[in-house]
Amino acid sequence: METARCRAFAAAVRYGSFRGAAEELGYTTSAVSQLIAALEEELHVKLFRRSRKGVELTADGERLRPVIANFILQEERIYETAAEISGVLVGEVRITAYPSICAAWLPELIRGFREKYPGIRIQIDDSIRRYVIEALVDGRADIGFFADQHDFEGEWFALRSNPMVAVVAKDSPYAAMDAFPLRECENAPLIQSSYGKDRDIESIFEKYGISPNILATTRNSFTAAAMVQSNMGVLLVNELSTQIWNYDVKILPLDPPQYVDLGMGVSALSAGSPAVKAFAWYVREKMRQMEGAE
Repeated sequence: METARCRAFAAAVRYGSFRGAAEELGYTTSAVSQLIAALEEELHVKLFRRSRKGVELTADGERLRPVIANFILQEERIYETAAEISGVLVGEVRITAYPSICAAWLPELIRGFREKYPGIRIQIDDSIRRYVIEALVDGRADIGFFADQHDFEGEWFALRSNPMVAVVAKDSPYAAMDAFPLRECENAPLIQSSYGKDRDIESIFEKYGISPNILATTRNSFTAAAMVQSNMGVLLVNELSTQIWNYDVKILPLDPPQYVDLGMGVSALSAGSPAVKAFAWYVREKMRQMEGAE
């Protein structure tokens, strides 16, 4: 099986169009179409459905997507391992993480790592927890940074414990409190990120038997915090997220206090990559040094 055909397939999946795939790969749209057609002929299955909006995977294409992604990955690992044998570490590390971690941790970590390993490329995708886990499981990402909820089966490294906090408007009646009572989540209008499906928050509600009064949901905490600033409700979030905002809001600890363990997960499909192993080792060492310096 030709890798070029598989890479054309993967790019078309990412962009939802042959044109987008062609721009990424440096081909013409016609060349990408021919590569896809050749792959479909070789595999004897229809991989894409064409429409006015672009292309989308068929059921067969969806089943083959993680397999083809792994095929591409293994070719890259061959070159990485050969380079490691030659004494030069090269390759790519694909990272998926909470937006808060992307902004607060990754810039310094990646800067130092690139100084040590200039031959390794870094790709970053900031996302909500559900999509971070999915990307690690199906091989679209090598390393993920997220909170441990005991539902990730790959290799996991705890890095920091981070408090959960309540974000309220400065003119909210809650702003005068020293801490936000968790039970008040049943009365206060809540604005929740991650489309209201944040396991970091849901696990707290489940632990205390709380039925939250959710007013609105958003994808990310930036939008939710902007709504809080307008005194539309209360946001529960990890404290790290509040460090990257510039909103005029009040941050309150929770009562009783709650914490999440933020850390790094490694995809089982990527664990053997020399580049991924080097990055994971560097992060663990750097985070230990940073913690010791605080």
